[in-house]
Amino acid sequence: MTAPPVPGARSVVVAGGAGAIGTMLADRWRGDGNTVHVIDARCGRDIRRPDPATEALLGEADVVVLAVPEEVALATLGAVTRLMRPTALLVETLSVKTRFSSAVADLDTADLDAADLDESDVSWGGSIVGINPMFAPSLGLPGRTVAVVVHRGGAGADRLLEDLARWGARVEVTTADRHDRVCAAVQALTHATILSFGCALADLGVDADEAAALATPPFTTMSALLARITGGTPEVYRDVQASNPCAPAAREALARAVSRVSNACAGDADDFTALLAEAGVPLNDHADGYAQLCARMFEGLSQ
Repeated sequence: MTAPPVPGARSVVVAGGAGAIGTMLADRWRGDGNTVHVIDARCGRDIRRPDPATEALLGEADVVVLAVPEEVALATLGAVTRLMRPTALLVETLSVKTRFSSAVADLDTADLDAADLDESDVSWGGSIVGINPMFAPSLGLPGRTVAVVVHRGGAGADRLLEDLARWGARVEVTTADRHDRVCAAVQALTHATILSFGCALADLGVDADEAAALATPPFTTMSALLARITGGTPEVYRDVQASNPCAPAAREALARAVSRVSNACAGDADDFTALLAEAGVPLNDHADGYAQLCARMFEGLSQ
């Protein structure tokens, strides 16, 4: 089975193209035969202070990617779009979408106000799309989930979805609000749980060698996750916790849940049975699939 044909070549500018996500996207577009220009402060070119050559690239680009921290993306949104062609696509790669979505709405309002509410005179009408790869870029794109928020639709947005599908990604289109709320569960809550596990181990003072010698498959799995996070980039994991406006509620839910476990242990067998039933409710129809996945993972641990 052959892959779909690659559409006509485009000019792509990736701000933050020396980072992990920017590099992944730049490599994919280059592989499709597009011309890719990287703008990165680490390479001497800063999107916050574009020189005339950078401004020219932005003005000629079919696609501009902001693979930069949130404060940079928000600060440069207006200036970058004013330089872009009306048919171009702007892509952001932020882990939080609601604040950028609000900034896009403010941009639209400002354009309409400046044009005396005549939509035909809006200064920039290109597509704006947010993507969030739900995996470390080092794992590779094929078969992995990419969350997509279409801030402003159009032909450019449609073509980006085609690109992601052709590259083998599993695309999940959502809204900015839902993205941040769900990511607080699948990222912030998960990471907070793993980090809490590590902090609790430190408080218990159990020797690492002794724990490894007697480790159960769940303990080994949690320890592996702990090693991955604590060995990662602190800024990335802090951003998951500090930037998402829904993350504090997730951590508060985790604290309440630990208290409920303690209360159930202090009760009778029926109390603990009820706790297990309650804890399993969020899995819904996915429970059997997750149980089978866990069995396969644990079989691999014994090899």
